[in-house]
Amino acid sequence: MTFLQLNYIMEIYNCGSINKAAQKLFLSQSSLSSSIRELEQELGIKIFKRSNRGIELTDDGKEFIAHIRPIIEQQKMVESYYADRNNDDFASLNVASQRYPFCAKAFVLAIKEQTVSKYNFSYMEAEMDRVIESVSERKSEIGVVFVSDMTEKFMNRVLASNDLEMHELMSIKPHAFINVDHPLADRKSIKIKDLMDYPYVAFTKKNNESFNYSEEAVIPEMDKFKKIIYVNDRASCYNVLANTDCVTTGSGILPKGYGDERLISIPIDDAMDMMRLVWIKIKDINLTPAAERYIEILKQIMNEKNI
Repeated sequence: MTFLQLNYIMEIYNCGSINKAAQKLFLSQSSLSSSIRELEQELGIKIFKRSNRGIELTDDGKEFIAHIRPIIEQQKMVESYYADRNNDDFASLNVASQRYPFCAKAFVLAIKEQTVSKYNFSYMEAEMDRVIESVSERKSEIGVVFVSDMTEKFMNRVLASNDLEMHELMSIKPHAFINVDHPLADRKSIKIKDLMDYPYVAFTKKNNESFNYSEEAVIPEMDKFKKIIYVNDRASCYNVLANTDCVTTGSGILPKGYGDERLISIPIDDAMDMMRLVWIKIKDINLTPAAERYIEILKQIMNEKNI
């Protein structure tokens, strides 16, 4: 069985006639029929039957079409991707990130810079394990996550097992996120114990290693919070924080227009561990020009003084 034969089957199915399919494929009818017979003999099934209306699928044929349709579609996608990639007027960028607004801003700026006539970009925000999985499975070219001193050994082990490597973007002192009217909003800095009286907002964790896969700044006293609210997306997190006295922790980076004007970030004085924001990719594979530029934009955003 070959891709060529599968394409022949789909063409006959779409045309409803061997003769019409042969004309579209620039083949003789006998040559096309012979190729289909060879495939049927190889598989031990009958794919088409003749009727008064022309060619129809047998029951086995219907099942076979259902199996090969996604294969043919994937083949066309792969062929199109590599044809485009070799075109100087095409760009590709696929990014996966934990739910950080500065990553979204970098992605938008990367789009705005494009001068090519055709591009294929994608951006996914998800939990750390899904980000790693997306890069490992080559669905995303790069992923952005954070590592701390407490989670570094775990992360190195996970990345190595997935043949991934990481590169540090920046090391940042953890911040508390609160709304502008919060009782702590007038502080220039905050201690961890100051946060304990308020509900803590965290992104939902799906596994027993939630500490290592944390999306917020990892602080040892986190388990002392008596009230915890779990959310699944960044918008929900912002809305809960903006409309309650809840708190959360993170990098403190809230780019204008990509965060929430109702929120502020305040550095945590006694946070013992720094947030190390990193990007990951598959080992020994060079980044595309668009991905390299995305990393440059990301670094620029994170180094801005008024973000």
